Amino acid sequence: MLRPSASDGVAQAARRPLKIFASDPLQGRTFGNRARIDVDNETLQPGPVGARLAVIDYDGHTRSYYTAVDLNHPAILLQGGLDPSEADPRFHQQMVYAVAMRTLENFDRALGRKLRLGSRGRRGRPAYDRLRLLPHAFYGANAFYQPELNAILFGYFRAEADDVGPNLPGQTVFTCLSHDVIAHEMTHAIVDRLRPMFLEPSNPDVLAFHEGFADIVALLQHFSFPDIVREQLQRTRLDIRSPTPLVQLAQQFGYATGTGKALRSALDAPGTRLSPAVIEPHQRGSVLVAAVFDGFFKTYQRRIGDLVRIATGGTGTLPQGDLHPDLVNRIAGEASRTAQRVLDMCIRAFDYLPPVDVTFGDFLRAMITADFELVPQDDADCRGAMIEAFRLRGIYPVGVGSLAEESLLWDQVENRLPRLNDDAMQLIGIAFVQAMHAFDAGSEPSSYSAADMAPGEGDEDYAVDVNKELATALHRYAADNAAELGLNPGLSIQVRGFHPVFRVAPSGRLLIELVAQFTQVDRSRSPQFGGVPFRGGCTLVASSTGTCRYRVAKPMTGAGGQARLALQKDYVERCDLANAMTPYYSPAGAAQRMAELMNFANLHGG
Repeated sequence: MLRPSASDGVAQAARRPLKIFASDPLQGRTFGNRARIDVDNETLQPGPVGARLAVIDYDGHTRSYYTAVDLNHPAILLQGGLDPSEADPRFHQQMVYAVAMRTLENFDRALGRKLRLGSRGRRGRPAYDRLRLLPHAFYGANAFYQPELNAILFGYFRAEADDVGPNLPGQTVFTCLSHDVIAHEMTHAIVDRLRPMFLEPSNPDVLAFHEGFADIVALLQHFSFPDIVREQLQRTRLDIRSPTPLVQLAQQFGYATGTGKALRSALDAPGTRLSPAVIEPHQRGSVLVAAVFDGFFKTYQRRIGDLVRIATGGTGTLPQGDLHPDLVNRIAGEASRTAQRVLDMCIRAFDYLPPVDVTFGDFLRAMITADFELVPQDDADCRGAMIEAFRLRGIYPVGVGSLAEESLLWDQVENRLPRLNDDAMQLIGIAFVQAMHAFDAGSEPSSYSAADMAPGEGDEDYAVDVNKELATALHRYAADNAAELGLNPGLSIQVRGFHPVFRVAPSGRLLIELVAQFTQVDRSRSPQFGGVPFRGGCTLVASSTGTCRYRVAKPMTGAGGQARLALQKDYVERCDLANAMTPYYSPAGAAQRMAELMNFANLHGG
């Protein structure tokens, strides 16, 4: 694909090929590990620095800068990017940028809009127009997203002396050379951008969702590397549930830290179910990962069933020896397409998630509703497979009559809520144009700060990607229909987000939606919840004509509000029991002890 001709008359390619480690350096030169992917061929400055990502290679340990790679250098362009190398910091920069862009483009594609990753300065913090990626930020066995800096910081460290697996004892391990670490941390940054209050631990699932979802994205992206998929299918005789690099996360990191295995895996012990007793975010999140992977595997089996019957003459038993390469190629294609379908399904769910207090059950309902809207005829029964997988893992949504697909759809409110008011619809027309321009030019949407908003909005300092006039019109609509939206009319309402969505269904139908988020807060309960406020809110999904279609509410009153209040109180008590000293040694003090969890550096181990 070529873009319009430049001023010199030479057409510019739309995509830029770059080389990466498909897994990490631990796999070395194994077949497919030195992969080539393509990303948007945007204008790049040395770093590389693009419209939304900026790689800044400052080494916090040596307090020095590495020479920034220029991906537009003719020699680098000619070979499709630098060759994978553990020793060349310029390749480290290239790898971080390439994998981060691949992850970001997956979200752009699934969500039907171009995400903005800059941050607005507030409360004395500087403003950053790009998400910053620091490949050698510090010395330590960790990597994490830092919201205050709008940056992802990658550490490097020396492997343990014992039980390091294929690593060399004492070798330097760079977390920035792991596809899984980069994709995982990039997902954290994007999720924080889409739902910033998913960092407030208001129930056991919130932080676990952050960790589990980041693992899901990294795992499913494995299937976009065709050489590795084909090689592993040949090795495992089409069984993608075998313990291979396809289903394991951050192998080098796990072995280098002395665990004797990959950091995490999509494979969980058979029969593992969600338990109220498990509150550690990674351990609890692993159940969500296993459920999604189970649904993916069942769909994959259904989609390759005809190919296996043809290849085996209907017996289902594969012949001994190597499988025919044509069969492996066809099945690898099905595995990749299924993984992309499930990944899109998971990402699209964000437009149907509540703005606060997410649970695994909410995620299931959001996935089913979003997929049903775009793909009503689910020929491969991907939704059915996902529902069954969540059931077998003990993940049940609250407030549904059954696990039937139609029962899991969010509340349809077409006949219960009025159409968005005329003032809002006029301003939404402008937002449509801005969103379309963003696809072509990467232009920034308008935004406002809550501190400058109307009375009742300024009790918190945050930025929203919507202009102030539209926010005011949406606020007026929410205030007029608070009870119907599941909001408390007695509390102030905050407009937390708005965006139009453009998606193309497999049938060719264009689906256009309007998604708005509203929240409320009761800070009087914050001290008893370890510093975490009690919040409510609503995500409203409307058609392009302004007709409200779905309401995703987290009420603060009534039976639903009381149940949420009790769950938050119980979760804080469980956290205190898990570490009884926390209220006493926390630097933030007893009233702010839960805030210690709202930190990716702490969540990731240091």
